[in-house]
Amino acid sequence: MDDVLALMIPILGIGVAFWAIYWGHRTKRLQYEERRLMIEKGMEPPPALVDEPKKRVTPEDCLRRGVIMLFLGIGLAIAYLVLRASAGDGPPPWLFGTGGAIVGLLGGGNLVYYAIAKRHRSGPVNDSAVER
Repeated sequence: MDDVLALMIPILGIGVAFWAIYWGHRTKRLQYEERRLMIEKGMEPPPALVDEPKKRVTPEDCLRRGVIMLFLGIGLAIAYLVLRASAGDGPPPWLFGTGGAIVGLLGGGNLVYYAIAKRHRSGPVNDSAVER
């Protein structure tokens, strides 16, 4: 069972990556086909297709992602502890422990970034107000 799971995780990841690449290609191809048909019918297509500019990530986005990821990491850590305490057949506990650590640390990193960005955005600190 462990051998099959160890083999399926990378295969699934590669499959999802290929699917995402194919889906992006297919979407772009359909947009160009629509544009070609408009030109053939004598219609004026909208200006050249440009990718939408990516939305800037704000500190509030990092706060939201950080809180969600931190609690997801805590949930995975709890799943690790429950699976380790139980003696049933199921997924290996190390999977949840590793996932909980990774996701929790990513969430913590987002929260640290939010705190730094919030302090930086509020303006420089006045040196005369700092006690020495």
